[in-house]
Amino acid sequence: MKQYRYFLMFILKLFNKDYPSKSSQLIHVFNGRRTPSILYKVENEQLHPAFGLFKELTKEQLQKLINQLVREQLLEGTEQDGYIKTEKGINQVAQYFNQHAFPDSITSLENATLRTPFYYQFQLLGQIFSEKRYENNKYSPTIKDPVHQESIKMWLSNQPEKMDQLAQQWSNELYRLLNALSEEEAYIVVGKLTGHPFVGRTNRQLAEELDMEPFELIIRTEQVMETIIKKSRSEKGTLLNDFVDYLDKRTYFGLSKSTLDTYYMIGEGKGLEEVSEIRKLKISTIREHILEIYLIHPDFDFTPFIPKEIYMKLKQSFLQQPSYMFKQAKVEQPDMLFMWFRLIEIERIRNGR
Repeated sequence: MKQYRYFLMFILKLFNKDYPSKSSQLIHVFNGRRTPSILYKVENEQLHPAFGLFKELTKEQLQKLINQLVREQLLEGTEQDGYIKTEKGINQVAQYFNQHAFPDSITSLENATLRTPFYYQFQLLGQIFSEKRYENNKYSPTIKDPVHQESIKMWLSNQPEKMDQLAQQWSNELYRLLNALSEEEAYIVVGKLTGHPFVGRTNRQLAEELDMEPFELIIRTEQVMETIIKKSRSEKGTLLNDFVDYLDKRTYFGLSKSTLDTYYMIGEGKGLEEVSEIRKLKISTIREHILEIYLIHPDFDFTPFIPKEIYMKLKQSFLQQPSYMFKQAKVEQPDMLFMWFRLIEIERIRNGR
């Protein structure tokens, strides 16, 4: 069980004292389910680092780990009512993450669907450019997935520069990037890279070299990819910036394909009812799309979709009563939409931080 201690403490950190959580809820977080209720739970309880992290994890596997935390008196409760952290659990998780890194730079869902393809294709690009600089065309790609390979081919085919120029530019950018990272972060990045004549390490090999559990390396790698993506976005005119933009489009900017279609249509000035009619979708579905956009992209301006008087009234109600509930709002304003209420609630949560 020792080799799973990091993951056990990671799970414990996802619980709190105020909002009971069930394995049936958290498994949807780990699997990356995109319903409004799960996305809201992630935002409200700051579960961003766990979203979509382990898509193959089963509810039964997660329940076993939760049962272990209950036996150690770090959690209390039941699956029916949900689990909360005990005082012992609060103290132990705080002590543990004083000694181990937690991916606290992942504070939104904006890159949740981007980090994995970026991670694999970043490695593949590094290998391609490295072999190109040595004029070696006879090598086996370290990333075998045809989806990633085809994606790289498409990106490279759209670059105006020649391959040798791209390889040199990529090398220069990688050097600057590694110098901007911490020593451990840089080691995680370099340790996975394959290039002439080096072969990247396996996760187990790299974890042993860094004296980490395999789960810790996986989670630390997620944080490093988040850091690189953010840095790349801020550096216009670089290959990394162009590559992130390209993958953003391929991953629908973190949204579902249907939600992105709605986003484009409202960007053209269409109202929600008009979008509903054109797309032959229920108006409730279009409203859920608006919630998804705001939950994924915090800078999205939702105010055009709420009447100004409703916006002001809800803000005032939350100010006077922080635990203000939708059923109260519905009594006071019978035509109140849940979308309006939830948007203001999310804004309030973010502003409160």
